[in-house]
Amino acid sequence: MKKNKIFTPILLLAAILVFQGCAKEDIMQPKACFSADVTEANVGEPVTFTNCGEGMSFSIWTGDSYHSFANYGTDAGVVLTDDFISYSYPEPGTFTVAIVATSFGNNGEDVFEDVDSLVVTITDARAELIEFGFRSPKVIGVITEPTISIEVPYGTKFSSLKPTFKTSSKFAVVTVDGVILTSGKTAVDFTNPVEVLVTAQTGAVKTYMATAFSDPDTEKEITEFSINEIPGVIDGNSITVTLPAGTSDFTRLKADFEITSDKAIVTVDGAVQTSGSSRNDFSDPVSYTVTAEDESATTYMVTVEEEIGFISYGFEQLVPPVYATLSGYDLTIQVLEGTPVDSMYASFVTTDHNPTVKIGDIAQESGITLNDFSGPVTYTLVADNKSVNYTIRVTVIK
Repeated sequence: MKKNKIFTPILLLAAILVFQGCAKEDIMQPKACFSADVTEANVGEPVTFTNCGEGMSFSIWTGDSYHSFANYGTDAGVVLTDDFISYSYPEPGTFTVAIVATSFGNNGEDVFEDVDSLVVTITDARAELIEFGFRSPKVIGVITEPTISIEVPYGTKFSSLKPTFKTSSKFAVVTVDGVILTSGKTAVDFTNPVEVLVTAQTGAVKTYMATAFSDPDTEKEITEFSINEIPGVIDGNSITVTLPAGTSDFTRLKADFEITSDKAIVTVDGAVQTSGSSRNDFSDPVSYTVTAEDESATTYMVTVEEEIGFISYGFEQLVPPVYATLSGYDLTIQVLEGTPVDSMYASFVTTDHNPTVKIGDIAQESGITLNDFSGPVTYTLVADNKSVNYTIRVTVIK
């Protein structure tokens, strides 16, 4: 067994290297003598040894596996300080304590020793749980004597859980219904609260009531929803995503979404949805169901629509015809020098909303209404109680 030095006092080395010279006839004959304030104690309780002997130096071997007189020469005992030492035994047992009184002289040529001993009995009354949990799922409970509360994930089967635990003493025994538990190996039914007994080496018993429980997560809300990086508007249980004008295929769109709990599951028609991966047909509104860990659910109706706008715009009467690149709402068209920019009619196609198209208060007809494009021109498209503005800029290439 490893011989730990666990004492505050200085340990005496096996060989005493410093000697005081004196005549042989002056060497003090050592006499070993000591007493203990108690000969029976519990682990952790101090036992005080008092020296009553005579000699030039004294050492005590406390007799336990940490300081055994049998190890003399390799593990010297504890040096007495001011004729006494207090030692708390870390393990139970019956130990023979030895004191060695030593005298020496003639430059170390003459060494005399005397030994005395007594017996102490140490018991272990510790019977506390300092940690209690389960191996799988790997959780640690909260101990508030005399109760233990262990929260486990929702869905855990309580009928065969394997407790893991630590006790205040390695000699304590943990039992449930008379069965000795081995930490992390013995299965116990925690369907109902379980009485856990911890029995000390002395026979002292401490009782704990251990309860395993689950608090399922109830969160089930969508907090963000987007398609093609265009955020939707969440209004209660309705979500509307408006895609740019010209978006025509709604049949295989991927949605990105965030929910209030990673324990919730999102489904569409029973199919589990993965944010940024799952595709759906949004030609008609789609119902998203968010099911919480406690199996309660919230349903969202997602509508994807196309923004009001132009899906083509240009001047088809020119040779060759020129068209704007549709990107955003500020469009630029280049025409050749000599083009009558102050009197041209635009040809355009709008989205299926069939919006009204005006410049100011003047309604516009594609390919018919003449306008002055020598400066920026603003179109207003109105449909479904919504409106958008486009600014058209015609530049002349010289």
